[in-house]
Amino acid sequence: MAVKDMAASVLTRLKNQAKETGLTYQMCLQLFCQEEFLRKLEASGYSENFILKGGMYLYIMTEFESRPTRDIDFMIRWISNDMENMIQIMKKICTANTGNDFIRLEMLSSENITEEKEYHGVRTKFRAYIKNVKIPFSIDVGVDDVIVPGAVKRTVHTRLEGFHSPTIYTYSLESTIAEKFDAIVKRMEATSRMKDFFDIYYLSGVFDFEGRKLQEAISCTLDHRGTIYKSNSFDRIKSFKNNTLMINLWNNYQSGTKENKPDFHVVIEQLEKFLEPIFHAVIEEKEWFYTWDSSVQKWIPCSEKL
Repeated sequence: MAVKDMAASVLTRLKNQAKETGLTYQMCLQLFCQEEFLRKLEASGYSENFILKGGMYLYIMTEFESRPTRDIDFMIRWISNDMENMIQIMKKICTANTGNDFIRLEMLSSENITEEKEYHGVRTKFRAYIKNVKIPFSIDVGVDDVIVPGAVKRTVHTRLEGFHSPTIYTYSLESTIAEKFDAIVKRMEATSRMKDFFDIYYLSGVFDFEGRKLQEAISCTLDHRGTIYKSNSFDRIKSFKNNTLMINLWNNYQSGTKENKPDFHVVIEQLEKFLEPIFHAVIEEKEWFYTWDSSVQKWIPCSEKL
């Protein structure tokens, strides 16, 4: 198929996908272009250096069921995060050949970013072109995080049939949970990040977990990020379900999405079942040999799962 015909076909298919999924056409365009970036990443030879995390990772893990994201987050390894080095690498990724000549990626700018004033990173803004359609998105690259049990090699499902499914490295679910829990513990009542609560609630509802791995991920993340916690820290989290400010924040977060989300007290009670035993195992330095069974929403001794 000619390049112009392929471009027109893709745009039409994405318009149809927007109607079928309820997503905006712009969001479908962004997701497709982000997927193309992952294909270019694989083709560039840098796929082992970039570990996908954040909203895009969760969107892929839930097979496009979770809330889509406008940006892509990576942790890098084995290469320097020096600004000039990252610019050169991003340029190489942009020009990597995927066989999709109808789409072009242009790097617009890069800037240093610092999350929590601790973790240095680089944000790069891109613009993709399909025919006369311009699609902006950005990529955040950070360093200095710990992944337990380690990065996972995954093949990404495509949003449109007929395109190559890229194989990349991603975060583990255990470290994803751990980082979100760390953010809650660090901020406590001062948090405004309701998505952390929802993501833990959602992931514990659809995935099983090995307790010992999750315990290690939480312990390592809390220690690595220098988060201060006490034996009663989870009692403060449980009190959130009666906190008017937190409930209002949750209701505002809920109103900004199309999905039906549970009441906040239901979310906190789920976190209590899922993470409080793990947290106390961390505090008491006892190994947690249980398996989280998402189908029954409880921890089961490993001996009973054999």
